[in-house]
Amino acid sequence: MMIRSTLTAAAALLTLTLAGQAAAQTLVTAKLGQPVAERTRLVAGGAVFVCEGEACVATVSNSRTFIPSTCKDIAGRFGPLTAFESGTRAFDAARLEACNAAAPASAKAPMP
Repeated sequence: MMIRSTLTAAAALLTLTLAGQAAAQTLVTAKLGQPVAERTRLVAGGAVFVCEGEACVATVSNSRTFIPSTCKDIAGRFGPLTAFESGTRAFDAARLEACNAAAPASAKAPMP
């Protein structure tokens, strides 16, 4: 009976630990100005972004991915971004403009 109680308690602790880790993970989304032709993976900011259509998305467990250098890496590969978001946070216009400065010249829209 004691072994069963110990195993049950251990299983419950493991379940709570895994649930806590899953809850701590956040999506980081880069919205692309132009859709990608095919599903692509990109490692940036210590996370694996999966890019499909007009978005690149990574599931991360820390805030080190939601930083300007990650945004610049994605813009440098796929062109200007229309948004860079994580949970309820998003880059403002100035930070997004600085990020998009890393986009290839051929992908940048002409200035009005």
